[in-house]
Formats: sequence, structure tokens, C-alpha cells
Amino acid sequence: LRLIFILVLMSTSAVGLFVSKAILTHNFALMGLNWNLFLAWFPVFLALYAEKKDSFITVSAISMLWLLFFPNAPYIITDLVHLTPQGGNLYWHHQIMIYNYAFVSLICGLLSLYWIQKIWTRTFNPRWSIFFTLSSILLSGYGVFLGRIERFNSWDFFTHPMALLKYVLHSFSNSTA
Repeated sequence: LRLIFILVLMSTSAVGLFVSKAILTHNFALMGLNWNLFLAWFPVFLALYAEKKDSFITVSAISMLWLLFFPNAPYIITDLVHLTPQGGNLYWHHQIMIYNYAFVSLICGLLSLYWIQKIWTRTFNPRWSIFFTLSSILLSGYGVFLGRIERFNSWDFFTHPMALLKYVLHSFSNSTA
């Protein structure tokens, strides 16, 4: 509970930096950082929900949903591409704001990964837990690629499943994937 409280404070700090930038500049550019931060919290909520479950099937189902949203947490690091040279003090504000979002999101992801690994160790066994954790990290990298380069989103799994499946199958022959 203390960790969640700290993450809420850190998230509030990131959003506060965005709001102050928007007020100072009358510019709402990078509003998407807030949505990305919101999505970074999904794996945390799913891990907390899975923690209360004991059934192999339920934990597996929640874990697959967790895996679908997990790449959103490290994805925000790729938002560092929005750092552009600017004059004055706003340059530093802009940098600190984006780094704050990236840091909070990464912590959300790592914390949820830690919790999911503990749940898998308890529900299945340590070997399956390690396998799932390592697979999640690799698949997350691929998910970040799908999001940043190919512009797919986690919800495309539900809204455009055939387009996503078609690209995933095609990507096996794509060396950049």
C-alpha cells in the first residue's frame, strides 16, 4: 500500500508538471503522456487483482491480460524522442517532465513484473515463474516496437485483432521487428 501511495504521488508530480507547462505556455502538446501513464498503471492494477486469486486458470487469464498491457509501462521511455532543444527555462521543465513520466511508468512496470513473478511462483512453481518473467520481458520489447514503430496499441488486440495478427505474422520475416 505504501508503494502504491508513492507511485500515486510520483504520478501526480508528473501530471502536475504537465499542467504547469500547459498553463505557462498555453500549449497542450504531449497530452498523450497522460494517457500513456494511465496505461502504465494497468499492469499494476492487474497484478494486484491477480494477487487475490488462487486458481491456475484465473491467474493465467489475468496474466495474459497483464502481458497485453505490460509493454505500455516501458513504452513511455520511447517518449524521450519528444525532447527537442528549446531556449530558456522551459527546456529544463520539458526534460524533467518527460523523464518524470518515463520514470514513474518504468517503476509501475517493474513493480507489476515483480508482483506477477511472485504470483506465478506461488501459483505454479519457480521455474514457470522465471520462464514467464523472461518471456514477458522479451515480448514487452516486441510490444514496445509494435507501439512506437508500427503504432499499434494494446486495445488493438480487441478492436483490430485481424490487422494486428496479420502484422505479427508478417513481422516474423521483418528483421527490424
